Amino acid sequence: MIRPSRDSLIVLGILTVIVVTYMAVIYRGQSKTLDEVRGRIARSERLLKANGRKATRVPAMIRQVERMKQRFNKDWDRRLPQGTELAGFLREIYANLAQERLFNQVMRPGDPTRGPLYNRLPITMTFEGDFLALARFLRRVDKMARLTRVEKLIIEPGSGGNELSIELGMNIYFTEY
Repeated sequence: MIRPSRDSLIVLGILTVIVVTYMAVIYRGQSKTLDEVRGRIARSERLLKANGRKATRVPAMIRQVERMKQRFNKDWDRRLPQGTELAGFLREIYANLAQERLFNQVMRPGDPTRGPLYNRLPITMTFEGDFLALARFLRRVDKMARLTRVEKLIIEPGSGGNELSIELGMNIYFTEY
């Protein structure tokens, strides 16, 4: 039988110490780190699946919002301007009154009131005319670009045959200057 030499045993011992040290220090440390990374990947995959299930509701919500926009299109498309822009509004109202042949027009703007999201300016108008002209005028007011709201409408018989005496209270809305 061949006996290994002393030098061979020393080299074999050194190699054994290196392998044992590698296994004890480096391999075990890397294995622990690898297990931690695998655990984080598994948690991230579970979270991704849960968020994916939540995200499947988003297209349905988008369709629902579009349906609501179409349902409330008339009210939400109105303009809420900055500042009162009273002069332009009064010109438009006077033009609508003239086109409908409503006469003896008097307009009295009130004091603006401040709200948390918008401001309100009341306007009281008195004029005379027939009922159909009043109906057409109110339709024109409803179609105006500016958001307006009729708060009060008093109709009384006028001095002439078909004429009516009309008092109309409306509000216009605006944001800060």
